[in-house]
Amino acid sequence: MADAKDLSGVFDHPPAEVQRYFDAKGLTPSFDWRDLSFDEHAHAFTVAKSAGYDILGDVKGALSKAIAERHDYAEFAKGLEPALKAKGWWGKARELDPLTGEERIVQLGSPARLKTIYWANVNSAYAAGEWERIQRTKRVLPFLQYLHTTAEHPRPQHLAWVGTILPVDSAWWATHYPPNGWGCECRVRQLSDAEADRYGYNADDPDEPVDFGTQRFVNKRTGEVEEVPVGIDPGWAQNPGMARARTAADFIAGRVDAMSPEAREAAVADLADSWLLKRIASGTIRFDPASRDPAMVNRGQIAVPIAALTPEIHDRLKAPSFTVRLSVADAERIGAPPESYALVQALIDEGAATDVAGMIVVAGELAGETWSAALRPDATAGGGLYLESLDRIGGE
Repeated sequence: MADAKDLSGVFDHPPAEVQRYFDAKGLTPSFDWRDLSFDEHAHAFTVAKSAGYDILGDVKGALSKAIAERHDYAEFAKGLEPALKAKGWWGKARELDPLTGEERIVQLGSPARLKTIYWANVNSAYAAGEWERIQRTKRVLPFLQYLHTTAEHPRPQHLAWVGTILPVDSAWWATHYPPNGWGCECRVRQLSDAEADRYGYNADDPDEPVDFGTQRFVNKRTGEVEEVPVGIDPGWAQNPGMARARTAADFIAGRVDAMSPEAREAAVADLADSWLLKRIASGTIRFDPASRDPAMVNRGQIAVPIAALTPEIHDRLKAPSFTVRLSVADAERIGAPPESYALVQALIDEGAATDVAGMIVVAGELAGETWSAALRPDATAGGGLYLESLDRIGGE
């Protein structure tokens, strides 16, 4: 792994996007890093062997401060190590594996573990933050170039990918956007059309990246089976930035859920009048539901709150969230006029709510017309409640 003292170099750019990505993660104790899927890692902050110890808040707080104040590893560890030792999370200990029921001697905190924690979280957050800026500027800088690794012992596959130039929205970046493994120091550079031409990119006959095939990785903790590109470590064959929009939606919904009913109502009303909802509802965000391109799938997950359940409905129907969201993919499928989405809150406030086949259905009469809205609980990591359908049943 790269020496941690060199990692402060990832903070050459303003860390606003990086900070937002990292701070949006919720705390999830775990025994093994493999206990969480990649999608869960994109939404949750965890530290292996943290279950049973009150240390996640300390570690996440120290990392958040390191990102905000551009601390290198030494400064990060200096402030965190005493707190972890004071809570007993240091050295080796005998712990019970909750999955197998076996008692094992495990490593808790150590300088090596802190370096791994710092490196993995800082680099993942940096990659996600960079991806957010790349998406924002891709109209004028539509290409990415894979840059040379500075690692002392580079992986041969990574060296073979150096110089690769592909459009930002190429599916290749869904699995090969660096870092591509523990200690990987590869980076990308964003290019304009002219720069891509200068570096030899030919849109009519682009050079394909070297394909080394895949290897099967079986997560023995969760049973998940994944085909991982050769040269990329298990757990790193994903682009953390592509989960950024979904994480942000969870972050906003989580904040709204934590408010009082009165504050929640006001917050949702403000969000329902936001520019993002207007773009989602009007269909001005380009989205192709038939596309399997990871960038397009990620775009479909962009969502914003449009309504909030009453405490009575939330508690009676055991809803996963107070906040009802509208995603780009759902708006494309529903196809309702933008102004119609305001009816969802009116139905919640004035209609009747029931559980129908696992969905929350709210229906009632509004201005002489009968409307129905189905709200879909999301079973994936992070949970949530999404608008599934909005239909006018009948009227005068």
